[in-house]
Amino acid sequence: MENTRLLLADKNLSYLEIARKMLRFHDEAYQVDVATSGQDCLDKLTENNYDLILLDYDIDEKRGVEVLSQIIDSGLDVPVVMLVNEDREDIAFKALEKGAYDYIMKVRGYLTALPFTVSKVLEKRKMKIATTHDEEPIPETEPKFLIAEEDISRKDADPVKEAYYILDRKGRFISSNRLLEDLLKYSEEELLELTLGDLIPPDRENAYYQWLAAVDMGSNQQTFQTEIIGKYGNTHHTEISISPMRDRNKEIISYKGKIKFSDSDNGSVTSVDDSHFDQTRMIDQIVSLIQDSYEVSFNHLLERISQIVCQIFQFRRSTLALLDRRRKLFIKQILIGYSNGKAFEKKVLEVPQVIIDKLFSNQSKVKVIYHNGELENNHSFRPVAKELREPSRQVNKRWHSQDIIIFNLTDRHDNTFGYISLDNPIRPVVPTSEIFYNMEIFTNLASLAIENFYRFASLEKRNRRLKQLLVTSNLFRLHLSLSEMMKEIVWAIKFSMNFNLVLLGLVSRKSEELEIKSVACDDRIKTIQLKELTISVKEIQTLFKKEYSRGKSYLITKSEPVLRKLKDIYYNKKVDAIGNRYWHWWALLIIPIYEHGGKIIGFLMVDDPTDCLQPTAEEIHTLEILANQVSVAIENRLTYLRLRDQTNERKNTTNEFEKEKAEGGIKKLVDYFFK
Repeated sequence: MENTRLLLADKNLSYLEIARKMLRFHDEAYQVDVATSGQDCLDKLTENNYDLILLDYDIDEKRGVEVLSQIIDSGLDVPVVMLVNEDREDIAFKALEKGAYDYIMKVRGYLTALPFTVSKVLEKRKMKIATTHDEEPIPETEPKFLIAEEDISRKDADPVKEAYYILDRKGRFISSNRLLEDLLKYSEEELLELTLGDLIPPDRENAYYQWLAAVDMGSNQQTFQTEIIGKYGNTHHTEISISPMRDRNKEIISYKGKIKFSDSDNGSVTSVDDSHFDQTRMIDQIVSLIQDSYEVSFNHLLERISQIVCQIFQFRRSTLALLDRRRKLFIKQILIGYSNGKAFEKKVLEVPQVIIDKLFSNQSKVKVIYHNGELENNHSFRPVAKELREPSRQVNKRWHSQDIIIFNLTDRHDNTFGYISLDNPIRPVVPTSEIFYNMEIFTNLASLAIENFYRFASLEKRNRRLKQLLVTSNLFRLHLSLSEMMKEIVWAIKFSMNFNLVLLGLVSRKSEELEIKSVACDDRIKTIQLKELTISVKEIQTLFKKEYSRGKSYLITKSEPVLRKLKDIYYNKKVDAIGNRYWHWWALLIIPIYEHGGKIIGFLMVDDPTDCLQPTAEEIHTLEILANQVSVAIENRLTYLRLRDQTNERKNTTNEFEKEKAEGGIKKLVDYFFK
């Protein structure tokens, strides 16, 4: 189009410059003027003739609708397209009532598609001018498309069956209307990270890309019949249409199109075929997830597991919760399919450990909780059913909205550390025995994936901290005092070995008592109290029993009177742990510190591990190595002090000798001349 003059009215200077460049790049025939205020816009309209005005609603104190009204009242025959923020549909409709030609929602990616929107409006404007008042309007050959929200709420669009989109040249979503997001259950941010090909089933991908290549070459086959997979595995039968958008050199720079959902499907989802459950695909997904878990965050891993379980077993909602061993509560980490968690109060996000332990008391992997079971004493949780394959199914095998399936996530010792719950299935019938069997397999695989992440992350974290300890350690910096050195030691151990309490005590040669020299603890008051604590070495040696022996260290696993004072200071509330592998409040790991001759000169004591688990043999061995380094550091420090004192003593002696020698030589010289 030649001699096309546009006016951009917006207070944002950076936006005006970007939009002007994009329009000029699309068509060099565009002459683009800018206005930075409402009055500036009105003044330029009186001075020049424009083919189109792009007017931002939020333009200084003279709001866009007010400027629009003045343009309409002036009788100027120029189309005005209003730019409106995404959450202000009321302003968009108000602008249309005032006489705006159309509106554009300012969503992510709308600037990229702005030139095509302008072209479409100008084309329609030209067609309208070409028609006479006696003729019928020329129908549009393509559905009108403005960014994001434009066609959903318009009379000429079908909000139920058609969704519109814009893709970049690589097929990635630039913009889409809300209908597509609602049907596929993706948020806008998630959808804009995907390509259209990501939504196509694997068995239709090749056909889709062949069709797209034909469209790029100018094929008349503008539609493609396929299924589209939503975020949680829901499948829709659709007809996709697409049109390439080209620059002046005929190169494709983007696509626009629509997705039409078939009448028979009507937005519903297909259900899983029980007789053809793809077990191999399920295993491949978990294996792939485990491989990818080395480079993703823990929260991302949990979210992917929750999404996969919904996709595989065709449920709309899932919850993944993990055990907080200190509070003895299962904390819900991921909620899939719920309304942003707004319906949940804080107390609902926590489930007492005793309830889940009771539910899986027989070490089962999967259980069903039916809505009409016998009520338990605790009404905060639905009644527990029997083992999955044992409960009597409903007569009609229909799934009730309050029925729920729970997966038991266990570690390699068969201890429960979390659970996954599923409800609101896509097909409201009770799953078959084969599906339950595969649910048990999935539970084992999901547990393996999470535990593998725990172990890998724990080792990586410890190795990283130990490496930092060796690289930046102050243990052997001789300029530090003994107290400063020991402070560095305990805090380095606390952070590298994940204990909340680390004590370092030395044996006094005079009193033969253990004096706490340094404490690593987050509570300052407790730190002061623990430093004042003294324990008889003979009493500590009574703890050196065979049952407590762990290599060169001693892990106290029973309540001992000699440690009572220490425990009373540190533990405000003494809660017994459940199970032998958990850390009890009376437990303590004691690592003796030996001097070069084999005599005990002190003790390293650690308490309250962050994971509430008893330390492994490898962790104890690492602490023994650190205790040995403590002994070397103390011995080096004492040797350094002794040598420094000897050096200073020799230096003083040498200075006195030189002074006497100098004085003696002068005396002899005086005697020689004057006697």
